[in-house]
Amino acid sequence: MVIILGDLNAKIGKEDVYQNVAGKHTLHEISNRNGEWVCEYTIANNMKIISTYYQHKKIHKGTWISPDGNMLNQTDHVITDANKRGVVEDVRTMRGLNCDTDHFLVKTIIKQKLIRTQTCKRNGTKVIYRILLN
Repeated sequence: MVIILGDLNAKIGKEDVYQNVAGKHTLHEISNRNGEWVCEYTIANNMKIISTYYQHKKIHKGTWISPDGNMLNQTDHVITDANKRGVVEDVRTMRGLNCDTDHFLVKTIIKQKLIRTQTCKRNGTKVIYRILLN
C-alpha cells in the first residue's frame, strides 16, 4: 500500500475532470497549477486524493493560514491507492497544536491489520506463528 502525504502546495478544485480522483469536500473551487499536476499524477497512477473525501467544517479542512490570518488554504494532502481508499478512515487538521509554523497538523486515521511473525523453537525445529493484529 502506498500513502503519499505532505505539503504539495496544491489547491484541489471541484472541476468535473478531476471528480474521479478528488472528493467533493475540497476547500477550493478551482485548482492551481500544482493541483492540476497532483490530479494528473493520481489519475496516471490509479490513486485518490483522500484528504478531499471527508466532510468537515471549513476550519478543519484548511492546512495553511496566511500570516495576516485572512486566507485559509488546503495545500497539504493525503493520497493513496484507489483500491485501498477504505483503509483511511478520516483526514482533518488539528488547529489547537502549536507546531511553530503557519501550517496546521494534518491528522490521518488509518485502519490496517498488521501481521506479526513470531518464531519459537520446539523440539529443535522452528515454528512460525503469524498473529493478526487489530
